[in-house]
Amino acid sequence: MQGAEADALQVQVQAIMKSHPEVIIKLKYVPEQNFVAFSYQAEAGGEGPEIFLARREIIRQLYEQGSLAKAVYTDQEGFPAALASFRFGGVEYALPWLTDVPLLYFRTDTAGVPASLADLFSTKGGVSVASADTATLSAWWNGQGGRLMNGGNPAMDDPSNVAFLQQLLTWRNAKALRIEPTALTAFASGQTPYVIAGASQASLLTQQNVPWGSMQLADLVSGQGKPLLGMTLGIANSEIKTKEAMMPAIQIVEKALLTPEVEGALLKAGRLLPANMGYYQSAEAQKGVFPQANLALSKALVLEGNAPEWKLIPLQDTAWNNALAGNATPQDALASGQGQAVKIISAKGQP
Repeated sequence: MQGAEADALQVQVQAIMKSHPEVIIKLKYVPEQNFVAFSYQAEAGGEGPEIFLARREIIRQLYEQGSLAKAVYTDQEGFPAALASFRFGGVEYALPWLTDVPLLYFRTDTAGVPASLADLFSTKGGVSVASADTATLSAWWNGQGGRLMNGGNPAMDDPSNVAFLQQLLTWRNAKALRIEPTALTAFASGQTPYVIAGASQASLLTQQNVPWGSMQLADLVSGQGKPLLGMTLGIANSEIKTKEAMMPAIQIVEKALLTPEVEGALLKAGRLLPANMGYYQSAEAQKGVFPQANLALSKALVLEGNAPEWKLIPLQDTAWNNALAGNATPQDALASGQGQAVKIISAKGQP
């Protein structure tokens, strides 16, 4: 968190301390690549912060090294998928704060609302994506039966997964699925009428005066698909600093950071959306990207923080990339991924 977001957080922290004079908050920014090591070393010396603000992946690493205590505050307003992503062994070790979710954007000056995938990729001419990966296409993949686990076992080579990858290959070969890092720029300049991007990108499109509309990806698979949350920031508290005497102060800060007012201020300063359902009841969230984002966040794929699927998603992404690059057939790419998945899941110490 840097720049305007860091400034906005500082303003909110000052407001929290003004409302709660008994609480003293000092912000310390640590580069993400050093975050876990810094936290470990600080706690090993009996020091370190009481509260961490970090991405989901960092929170998971902190949990695995024993740096986190159970979250002090109980969040009643988090979206189910966001709450689950910080739950390990059924226990909430962090609270979802800010998040993102992919949507299908369309240019209202040149494109209409597609009725189905077939409509989008035939009549409407297809879509651009920055990357053809699980994070982007999850709702279409699992909305047509895709899955990574079946009965506690890896299922990367499931027939539904093979069929979906074959479908991606067909769309790409027909130039209906355009994979380009500059997909959002192409959409903004009118080179492509449809793009899949995070709900967080809506503000950028609006700033550029792009005429856009948005819809859930799941709407094109009869509402069956569940999107995978994008970047998600969480609030966690330290194992060694969460003592009885400090718990009231920690709870005050965690509760305050999760209010719609604070989340809204961070949204305006940055781009990530509030992970709390309460914000979406506000007047300002009844327009723009927020109604569609609210629906997508409500239906997002629920995976606990230590669910095996998190370990298999990178393998599926590699399989998709290999097939789309022409390095392997869909069947062979997924069979290779399945072999690796079995080794990972059967390895000692896996949940």
